[in-house]
Amino acid sequence: MIFITLSKQTARILFLVSLFALLIASSALSAEIKFVRPNLDIPVRRGKGNQYKILKFVKDGDQVEFFEESGNWAKVRLHNGVEGWMLNRYLSDEKPPVEQVHELQNENEQLKLENEKLARDLKRIDELQQASSEELEKLQSSASEQLALSENKCNKIKDEYKASQEFNKIAWFLSGAGVLLVGWMLGRFARGSQRRQNRLF
Repeated sequence: MIFITLSKQTARILFLVSLFALLIASSALSAEIKFVRPNLDIPVRRGKGNQYKILKFVKDGDQVEFFEESGNWAKVRLHNGVEGWMLNRYLSDEKPPVEQVHELQNENEQLKLENEKLARDLKRIDELQQASSEELEKLQSSASEQLALSENKCNKIKDEYKASQEFNKIAWFLSGAGVLLVGWMLGRFARGSQRRQNRLF
């Protein structure tokens, strides 16, 4: 019986510890981020009232975790883990102006860097486009020169062909005239021989 009683007590303790841990975890998960409004140092107290002990002071722009609101008071946790209560009117969802200015400056610097990168990329594209245009002009000029050479060569071949045709015509004409001349000369020679033979007889 003693063993059973101890087991029940142990189980009860474990249950309470688990429940407490669950409550802490759920409160941590439900916490929101708040920022302290511009003001003098603001006390964070142990309880909801000015009569409670001051645990810590927070300053303008400090970031805290907000858990719950009760009347004019808000339960918060500081960056060092201290939890307490402070007046709700000193909390804001918006970041302090100084931090907003810093963020805007960072964004502006980032935009400048991106703009410079885009300008470099655009310049590089222009250079590549110009190089491509120059290369295209060189290719077109080379093609025009090759075409002109081909046309000149073709015209030369045509002229040579025409000249050879004319030469062939003249050669055939001279060849025919030569045959006629030889035939005529042979004919005269044959007639002359026949006349001499007739005289002898």
